[in-house]
Amino acid sequence: MLEQMRRSSQSLIIYVLFGIVIAVFIVNFGPQSQGGCDQPASTASSSAAVVDGREITTQDFRYGYLLVGGSQYSNETARQRRLKETIMDKLIERELLAREGERLGFRVGDEEVEDLLAESKIIGLGFEQTLPVVQKDGRFDYELFKRFVQFQLNMSPRAFIEQQRRELMAVRVRQTLRTSVNVSDDEIKTDFVKRGNQVNVEYVRFPARRYEAQVAPTAAEVEAYVKANEKKLKETYDSRKFLYEKAPKERKLRQLMVKVDAAASPEAVEAAKKKAEALAARIRKGEAFAAVAKAASEDAQSKARGGDIGWKRQGATTLGTEIETKVWEAKDKELVGPLLKGGDGWYLVQPDGTREGDIPFDQVKGELAEDQLRQERAKAKAKADAEAALAMATKTSGKSLKDLFPAPADKKQDPKVETQGPLKMVMNTASDTPQAEETGLFMKRGTIVEGIGNSAELTKAVFDLKTEAPFGGPYEVAGSYVIVKLKERKQPDLADFDKRRMELLHDATMVKGEEVVEEWTQRTCVETKQEKKISVNRELLRYEAGPEGAVAYEPCTPQMRF
Repeated sequence: MLEQMRRSSQSLIIYVLFGIVIAVFIVNFGPQSQGGCDQPASTASSSAAVVDGREITTQDFRYGYLLVGGSQYSNETARQRRLKETIMDKLIERELLAREGERLGFRVGDEEVEDLLAESKIIGLGFEQTLPVVQKDGRFDYELFKRFVQFQLNMSPRAFIEQQRRELMAVRVRQTLRTSVNVSDDEIKTDFVKRGNQVNVEYVRFPARRYEAQVAPTAAEVEAYVKANEKKLKETYDSRKFLYEKAPKERKLRQLMVKVDAAASPEAVEAAKKKAEALAARIRKGEAFAAVAKAASEDAQSKARGGDIGWKRQGATTLGTEIETKVWEAKDKELVGPLLKGGDGWYLVQPDGTREGDIPFDQVKGELAEDQLRQERAKAKAKADAEAALAMATKTSGKSLKDLFPAPADKKQDPKVETQGPLKMVMNTASDTPQAEETGLFMKRGTIVEGIGNSAELTKAVFDLKTEAPFGGPYEVAGSYVIVKLKERKQPDLADFDKRRMELLHDATMVKGEEVVEEWTQRTCVETKQEKKISVNRELLRYEAGPEGAVAYEPCTPQMRF
């Protein structure tokens, strides 16, 4: 057989390409190389795996490693990509398919392998690839080929041909499984219509978290909430108990900031300092820190809560190292500052309490209640503003949401658009002002709405929107309330479907065929493993980099498949 190939000079491409692969193998597996797999040396007879009594040799494994470009990766990259495990998966898959081919009575002769090589092709790990072939003086050289398989692959020419026979047997079973698939006209038309039915919507998002700084429950409200919801609060405490066991030292902090622009002049910095000193003097004379912070702080996030930023561990604040160090040295109720934090301004900070170690439920139920109450009220505010925005947008239906809620660079409030109530406040607060965005055309894929998030209710709604009724909402999505307006709808072109029917049928059959092959292979692998007919040499999967020991590998694991 190979003698015939040696005498043949009909394909110069084969000769040139095989020469390339010899060079690659020599670099990676030659006498001075480390052997591209970076694996411990093993004898020619050692096994990589055994599948139902059939051996997968280490030579098979090395060859697979080269085919996927293993020598190009560092050990760490190969480990991250699970390169060796993937090769093992594909070799096991090949043997399962080849075994099924034998059971079905399929036969693959040497002539078929010769024909494959003559076309400059090889099957490697289930994929057909161009095969470089050895040439000398423009002709196939059998001696060079023989040295290649014997000394670089540590295989005989017969073993090389046998490997290709196994690959071709597996290919034949794959083809048999694929050709068993039938796809009806109704299936491809349904899929075509689904893909062609697309919408593009504008939307405005109102995140509840933006409103939390505006909510400051009173002590009486917190106490009432604890009494009404103690069981729920205890469940919350239990779910977070790891935060309250052996806790490091924490301080309950209040802060007040007098803002200083990053580009402020020295005079402006000094003026801000004098303002902060005056506020500090008021507190030291007896005014409550919370009252002064509510009245004068320029920190939008804590101002409404009297400067309260909660319990913090050292290193977990945004105050900076210098201020934080002084705060942790201070006693409870001792005022620290004013101190300058570059880029922000002058800070006054007061620790209101200290705790550490195991913190019982009774000690934290108040803060849990306050957090929950704040979240609930913030959520209600977000929903109310979303409803107000939707009402306003509906009254001005000739305008897009982007006209009503422009991006910061485009913010020029239309004088004809009147905003009232809570929405007016939201629309006129600088950086947190809601702004419209656009999904772009997208088709229905489960319950995901492009750019917005996961919501079955919203997904159904956006695909039900009509030109004459383009608005929808508010819908709750991942802690936000969202309003939407239909901007564009694209309908499937059934005339195009008729023109492309055969092309679509072919594509759908290919996709479904691959799914059938994957399902069969996965099921058969699991069944064979359960029968204890798969064993793997995990030492072969060891990487030099990383922890000692073999890789924790299990065959037939779906998420780890190629």
